[in-house]
Amino acid sequence: MRAIPTNYVEHGSILGENLYSSEGRVLIKKGTTLTLDLIKKIEQNKIYTVYIENEHSKVEVNRLLDQSFRLKGTLLIKELFHAASKNENIFDIHHRLLAYIEDVLYEIRSYQKIQIEYIDIKNIDNYIYSSALNVALISALISWELGYGSDMVKEIFIGAIYHDIGIALLPKAIITKKEALNLEEKRMILSHPQLGYEYIKNHNFLSAYVKTIVFQHHEQTDGTGYPLRLRGGAINKIAQIIGIADIYDAMTSDRPYRRAVCPKEAIEFIVANKGKKYFLDVAEAFIQRIAPYPRGTIVMLSNGYPAVVEEIDHNWPLRPTVKIIYQTTAGYYYETMELMKHQNVLIDHVMYTKV
Repeated sequence: MRAIPTNYVEHGSILGENLYSSEGRVLIKKGTTLTLDLIKKIEQNKIYTVYIENEHSKVEVNRLLDQSFRLKGTLLIKELFHAASKNENIFDIHHRLLAYIEDVLYEIRSYQKIQIEYIDIKNIDNYIYSSALNVALISALISWELGYGSDMVKEIFIGAIYHDIGIALLPKAIITKKEALNLEEKRMILSHPQLGYEYIKNHNFLSAYVKTIVFQHHEQTDGTGYPLRLRGGAINKIAQIIGIADIYDAMTSDRPYRRAVCPKEAIEFIVANKGKKYFLDVAEAFIQRIAPYPRGTIVMLSNGYPAVVEEIDHNWPLRPTVKIIYQTTAGYYYETMELMKHQNVLIDHVMYTKV
């Protein structure tokens, strides 16, 4: 199974996992053979990346959470944000979320030392809600890598769920706008940490940690963040955990105004800014937990041969074990290559077209 943009999906491809509408209904079931009409239907539902079955690898991508369990969380967060947007009481929803979070942390605890290789497939209409959950999952893994205990990991997870609640308080037209934002609209977007903080600051069932995360998650250590342009130690480290998870999720997700980039490109951005915009230890903990080339990814090697990523070395994620794909008139055959043992061969780029 591998994730590819819908504009690269070919007629006859087999869908690798269920696709859901923005209301949470199954849109197309896993295992469906995709026709051109179905591919068009997917795009009409604002889904621009899908998982398809991989003819070159039977590797199962580790999702961390079952797909239906993710959907349950997304819909709970959607309910929370909608209530906030109408200034309704969120106490009951919050307590249902707490029960869900307890279940999630129990479920993923055994995975706290693995690398994330699942690319969260989002319906653009539900982006803010599914993103909140994905950021929370990534943040939990970073927090464990940094050595935080269970209680703090839970606070960080809750803070990640709430981090963009200020977005829910903005006009929907701005959030879904495909065209470039004007200056006033940009200012409104940049105000969302302040808006979110003002909204939750008097909610006594939320901790000071959660409120700090909501207010500071876009601050950067070089003073280029917002809303206060804080520098260095003035920024709480737990807010930067969410900030790094958030920028990674944003870059690897389809948005109304641009398509997603591959994990390696997002990781390279964070690597380039570690010790600059981001605390060095937080950035390095993040890098340890994210796979630049998820298993099942088809890549082009520097020697001109296509290959499929089979195994990832935790210590050397840019040098995975791959299977080189050879095509003959009789079909395909494969040759395993450990890139750690072939230093002259590099991964050139990710491939989305059929080999």
